Amino acid sequence: MKFFKIIIMIVIMAWVLFYAAGCEEYELEIDEPEVTTTEASEPETDELIEYIPVSAAFELVKDMKIGWCLGNTLDSIDNKKIGILNNADVITPEEHYETYWGNPVTTVEMINAVADAGFGAIRIPVTYTDHMDEGFTIREEWLLRVEQIVKYAFDNDLYCIINIHHDTGHGSWPWLKADPDNLPQLEERLRTVWTQIAGHFREYGEKLLFESFNEILDMEDRWGGADIKAYYAVNWLNQAFVDAVRKTGGNNANRFLIVKTYAAGVAADLINAFVLPADSAEDRLIAGVHYYGTLPFAWKQSQVSWTDAYSDWDRLRDGNPVEAVMKRLNDSFIEKGIPVIIGEFGAQNKNNENDRAEYAAHYVETAKQYGITCFWWDDGGQFDNAEAVGNFALLDRINVRWFFPEINSALIDASLRSPR
Repeated sequence: MKFFKIIIMIVIMAWVLFYAAGCEEYELEIDEPEVTTTEASEPETDELIEYIPVSAAFELVKDMKIGWCLGNTLDSIDNKKIGILNNADVITPEEHYETYWGNPVTTVEMINAVADAGFGAIRIPVTYTDHMDEGFTIREEWLLRVEQIVKYAFDNDLYCIINIHHDTGHGSWPWLKADPDNLPQLEERLRTVWTQIAGHFREYGEKLLFESFNEILDMEDRWGGADIKAYYAVNWLNQAFVDAVRKTGGNNANRFLIVKTYAAGVAADLINAFVLPADSAEDRLIAGVHYYGTLPFAWKQSQVSWTDAYSDWDRLRDGNPVEAVMKRLNDSFIEKGIPVIIGEFGAQNKNNENDRAEYAAHYVETAKQYGITCFWWDDGGQFDNAEAVGNFALLDRINVRWFFPEINSALIDASLRSPR
């Protein structure tokens, strides 16, 4: 393993020196490609390729079909146990955190509903910051609660992804950042945490995947335009993650692992900076990114203050950028033998179910052309009816029913549709 690490570090350092020599000034690339709308014509979809799996990792990603995220649940954070102290005599710490961001305790019925709807995989974001001591030892009760929900997924024969989530969040409190000045300390922390997580789940089968981290940012919380050294730090930490998991043995010696770009971004500079870690297991690594499409459609006005938000889906205006990003992922990863998972996508409700269904169908179908599996970000919440939903929620977790059946159908149907 040391030999592999030496090789990958040499490659990374050589790449960094070469890149730095050719760049006098680093500039942020716009995530959404410029789209020409002078001609109202359909994009050349015939150029999209039918994906043919060539390896075990590609086969596994394809077999997931379509995924759903259990968002704003185990990933909540409460600034170091303040909530636990205030509620210790009412609920357990596990219940406090699982419900802290407005969702009910996760039940087997909820996960049954996800499987029954036709989803093939579930992503379970998990934050550990408030569940560790100063030595980064994780509370056993928290790991057991994570495991209980993983079992719900396994009982439904779903693929399941767990990660470390808001431990890479904004501000000064996260214990893991893309900080090139403190890599030895960050690597030790990451190894300590992932050794515990991986050790706990070492005997689970290959339908359980580990994801290195969520949307890791630099010390200034920049989503793009960070120093190239921050991108190098992400590559280093991805390597540390792979090494730590493999070292725990058991089924982890060959488990499929997801490694992320800086900020989980899809901009060309972030993708070009990514280096696949060396691995003692063959054909077991998957690249992970997040992409919501055109933000004025996917997000609300308060989140896109630089422009005007809109609720109608336009095939040319909103579809072409999706196709451009998928092609970029194909050219940069898939054609180089690296399968891809889009761990988060979605569009917030603006009382536009039909338009969001068109978005969902186009997005998933376009990704499928390249063998990319997508996970809808469902952040849940408690709403009286579909019209009251103000976020990405699809599942009514209180009543265990779906708010927007048309969107569900679009997601599932597109994931099963044969590539054009």
